Amino acid sequence: MKVTNKTVMLNVEHQIAIGNDAITATVIHQICFSKGENGEVVTDVEFMDITDIEFLGIKIDNSYREFQKFKSQMNEMGIDVNALIDEECVGLITTRDIQKLKNEYKDLIK
Repeated sequence: MKVTNKTVMLNVEHQIAIGNDAITATVIHQICFSKGENGEVVTDVEFMDITDIEFLGIKIDNSYREFQKFKSQMNEMGIDVNALIDEECVGLITTRDIQKLKNEYKDLIK
């Protein structure tokens, strides 16, 4: 057996608050490090999940169905929850964060 490529996958969590804390949640991103063709470390950041959602202090069940129901109800009032979450996630993971993680896990990326 010959290992031809390694990928290091890290899940990172951030707490977000939208609209003066009207909606709070935990967002999970996955950061992947792998070696590119030229030996450079390639980084990819993907949004993975959202958990621990609360609306006005009321916990929304973490199930897919309940979250979809919540988003549908908000959409009926003209509130696009996905867009608000996306907007809140901008800049959560900085270049400095990526570099710090890359340095911390460099032995695994080799």
